[in-house]
Amino acid sequence: MNTNTINLRVCGSDNSEISTADLVKVATPSKTDSYQPIPHADLVSIFRDQMKAANLTIKQELHTTARFGQRYFGLFEIDMGKKGTSGTVVGLRNSHDKSFPAGICAGNAPFVCSNLVFHNEIVFGRRHTTNLLRDLPQIISRAIGALGDMWTKHETRVTKYAETPLTDDEAGNLILRSYRAGAIGKTMIADVLDQWEKPAHEEFAPRNLWSLHNS
Repeated sequence: MNTNTINLRVCGSDNSEISTADLVKVATPSKTDSYQPIPHADLVSIFRDQMKAANLTIKQELHTTARFGQRYFGLFEIDMGKKGTSGTVVGLRNSHDKSFPAGICAGNAPFVCSNLVFHNEIVFGRRHTTNLLRDLPQIISRAIGALGDMWTKHETRVTKYAETPLTDDEAGNLILRSYRAGAIGKTMIADVLDQWEKPAHEEFAPRNLWSLHNS
């Protein structure tokens, strides 16, 4: 959407939004020879340091915890210096209950969820074992480094979508095929049709593939 900020949200029924000051206060389990947990706040700090090193700016961020602070999920909108109808968001996650590794994902529509789904174009993770703190900066740096190439490909795709006109019949056919391919659920068909016929955002009023994609 062509707005100044993206509406950041982490799904999950037991997620609680938390400030960065309170994130520092979340207790971290003791480490062992084979298990080296990292404080949630330290993961965020390493990420910010790598963003600064890459000369990238964080426009806004959201932090949540689940399972009484045992699991952390964060979203960061990144200023890539690009103009367009979408933005770049990076997701972080970390656990103190060994449920999943420390990880980072990045893309144009990340899905970071307390049901352990962690998906996007760029995904890296590292288990809580020896030398975690040594390896994390490099892992996060690799993910950030891949953002530039991802943005170039994304802009090319958006341009092609916007240059591809669609009739209502063609859009309806694609929606049905998307359902049959498993890209959208049965209960979503009506919502997609409604957004195609009456877009909630004027940027998607043109009758083309980009508008249908956003529907």
